[in-house]
Amino acid sequence: MERRNRYSLLLLAGGKSARMGTCKAELQYEGKTFLQHMLDKARILGIEKCYISGYVSRQEDVTTVLDHFPDRGPLAGLHACMKAIDTPYCLVLPVDAPKLPVEILEALLQAHEQREDEKVLIWEHGVRQEPLIAVYPTAMADAIETMIRDHAAPVFRAIDSWGFDSFRMEMQEEQIININTPELYKKLLGEDIDTAKEKETIVLRRIRSGEILDAKDEVALEHHFTIHLHNGGHVDAVCSPTYVEEFTLGRRYLLDDLMQKEYPPQPGGSLSAVEIDTILRLTSELFDTPGDLFQSTGCAHSCAMVTDGVVQCYREDIGRHNALDKVIGFALKNGVPISKSIVFSSGRISQDYLEKVIKAGFKIVVSRAAVTASAVALARKENITMLGFIRRSGGNIYHVGEVALF
Repeated sequence: MERRNRYSLLLLAGGKSARMGTCKAELQYEGKTFLQHMLDKARILGIEKCYISGYVSRQEDVTTVLDHFPDRGPLAGLHACMKAIDTPYCLVLPVDAPKLPVEILEALLQAHEQREDEKVLIWEHGVRQEPLIAVYPTAMADAIETMIRDHAAPVFRAIDSWGFDSFRMEMQEEQIININTPELYKKLLGEDIDTAKEKETIVLRRIRSGEILDAKDEVALEHHFTIHLHNGGHVDAVCSPTYVEEFTLGRRYLLDDLMQKEYPPQPGGSLSAVEIDTILRLTSELFDTPGDLFQSTGCAHSCAMVTDGVVQCYREDIGRHNALDKVIGFALKNGVPISKSIVFSSGRISQDYLEKVIKAGFKIVVSRAAVTASAVALARKENITMLGFIRRSGGNIYHVGEVALF
């Protein structure tokens, strides 16, 4: 069977691009939109039929497909497009990977063409498996529908249930990164940002299927330095080596070491209420797709600040406290009103973490992870609105304080 009759392109462009702040499919790179870059790859591969989920395309050569089950994550997009596709297989790709080498995709398709089973074939490199850079049988649609009819589910749960194999091929990390934050987009365009090296590649030995093999992997770096305080004291600090200025500013603020002249006055006003569905949506969009450092190394926490529905900043670090410090430093440096903002964390909320949230001036904190009993007691004492275990499908409300939920 000719490739054009065997495969369709299934592009995933779902979500509200919370971290990016704008539609990723329309971002420009080297004179073309991200969408056009992915379509060009499909043409080179001999794939003619293209479907996109999560973005209404105005191009005549792309079929837009709306989710049958909204708010069910990437599987909803896969399901809806598979229902519309009339080829037996589809090449699934994210729209936000414009530098993804077509050589990888050609090799992936060639490997799939040599197979006789109906398993999903996903690309693997380093220690990462990419379930959204893969070849899927469109016959999976009904199985996915059963899984997501009532609630969202992880992509790996679906392919584990169906059956999958990996196709291994290495490539430079910068060519496969998902451009999902303004910082990564600026880096793609070669603009001046904080590009301090936060990871390095090491040689190791990997255990796989009972064998010990030589391999390479990326590991997170630590930046050790000393913060000198105005009172003559000092603090030894360790963080990821990016946004160190923000980290230092936030840490010194929490240590009562900053003078007012070192940062703009905080705007007045406070946040009075937040819609629960907004919190659920933002948490999903901020954390369902991890940031670059976590994707590369698996060694990072993240923290974000949202004001008036807009993501002001998203920071990763090897420590969850550090990520919070960087967010606080960003807010102080740029005059963003902390008292009118929501702080989102990928990590657990312990008492010492919540103490920093409160001292910074936040009135509401949302975590994707757990909270401790001491944190709950402190939130109730200080009248802080605190939510935990938040996913798009729901979560826990531990206390409603000054910021009401509706």
